[in-house]
Amino acid sequence: MIPMGKAFKFVHCADLHLGSRFKGLDAVDPAMAERMRRSIFDSFKRIVDLAIEKQADALIISGDIYDEKNELPSTRMWLAEQLGRLSIPVFICRGNHDSETSWDQSIPYPDNVREFGPDIERVAIGDDVEVLGVSYAVPHETRNLAAMAEGTSGKFTIFCGHCDLESVTEGHPYAPCSMSDLQGRGVDYWAFGHIHKRAEVSTDPYVVYPGNIQGRNFKETGKKGAYLVTVDSGRVASFEFIPTQTYIWEDLTVDISGKSFSDIVSDLTGKLGKDSICRMTFVGSGQLDTMLRNNPDDIRKTIASSTGCTISGIRVATSPEVDLDARRDDMSMPAAVVRTGRAFAAKSKDEIIDLICSNKVAAKYRDHFSEMTEDELRTIVEDSTKMILARMEVPR
Repeated sequence: MIPMGKAFKFVHCADLHLGSRFKGLDAVDPAMAERMRRSIFDSFKRIVDLAIEKQADALIISGDIYDEKNELPSTRMWLAEQLGRLSIPVFICRGNHDSETSWDQSIPYPDNVREFGPDIERVAIGDDVEVLGVSYAVPHETRNLAAMAEGTSGKFTIFCGHCDLESVTEGHPYAPCSMSDLQGRGVDYWAFGHIHKRAEVSTDPYVVYPGNIQGRNFKETGKKGAYLVTVDSGRVASFEFIPTQTYIWEDLTVDISGKSFSDIVSDLTGKLGKDSICRMTFVGSGQLDTMLRNNPDDIRKTIASSTGCTISGIRVATSPEVDLDARRDDMSMPAAVVRTGRAFAAKSKDEIIDLICSNKVAAKYRDHFSEMTEDELRTIVEDSTKMILARMEVPR
């Protein structure tokens, strides 16, 4: 029961994916893979800590608590223990990754937890707040779950659901809905899950995806966590995202043009920290091209040591610092290479693709080249010309 006149606070999170495996890291760095697996649990523990510290009145978890077949008894037991730390109502809906197991009831959630079933349910919290919720009936839910919601007049209504909103979809259209489905239903806060990228879609009514609680790959960059929402006098009075992740995934592009390796390390130091997992793509033309291509692993280790950041990989998309114009007018072999490169670059888009795909390996990726612009293809020709000249002119 919420005392009269007291503001109502709740924490909204989603897409925990407890038990996720990090297969890409298992073979390369098993210790790091285990730390990543634990980081998801640590992030959720911080969310429980947040609810306790801020004296929240409810916790909303909008689906995908587990990770498909990775729901182990130990994982469910751990979650039940964490939820048992709370003295407030916890509301859960199942999503497409929450496969139901035959032994779920063998490890019941605490009494303060309400897991919604496949039909819309309504729970009142005091006189002024209610929570509506519905779970997936099947993993590939096709029902419009949002269209099943109808709020009660005079109450602040929260909807807990795992839905795919067409304006922010990531390509997995389960429980699809549109903004028009969310209007005029008496719901004040649509507490959604499913989209792993944080999105504050609307404030009238509030339509919110908190994203997942710990990034797991380079598609899930940036801070991750939960929202702390305060409701006063029937409206949202404050709305704050609280980061709880252990690691932040970052995908950086580094331009080597006009820079030494010391310059690059200096630029990165202070920007990256021990909580970052970074993939770097080096671009541009410069003196570092040969060093990057010949010593990528040593470069990776040096940057990691200097910044304290975990560098998961390096991609080199640079070219040598070569003045093509200065090499095109004599009768030397380098001049012939430049003239040939310029002739190829002057061809049409289709002709350049035909030349590239005359190589049997490249031919397998013809569709990829076809999606490029004419300027991008000409850049490939120019970079290739520079690389050939660098191999001819730099002692090895």
